[in-house]
Amino acid sequence: MVFCCDEISAAMNRGMIAHTERYLIGDGVMYNDIDSEYFIRSGDPDNGRFSYLALNFCPFCGRPLSRGLWQAEKKK
Repeated sequence: MVFCCDEISAAMNRGMIAHTERYLIGDGVMYNDIDSEYFIRSGDPDNGRFSYLALNFCPFCGRPLSRGLWQAEKKK
């Protein structure tokens, strides 16, 4: 799988960023309604409950990640 930068790939390997579909997340709470498949993940792995925050942009390189931004760029 190809990612926008090495930093986001490393964060995913550490479990800090989740790359999945929103409907597949069942172990926590969503804190926003951004249409994205990239989420900042925080919480306690010992009890299995996490918090997820969908991302519009990569926090490391700034590239657009959300579907809404991708679709807006395609229409240009």
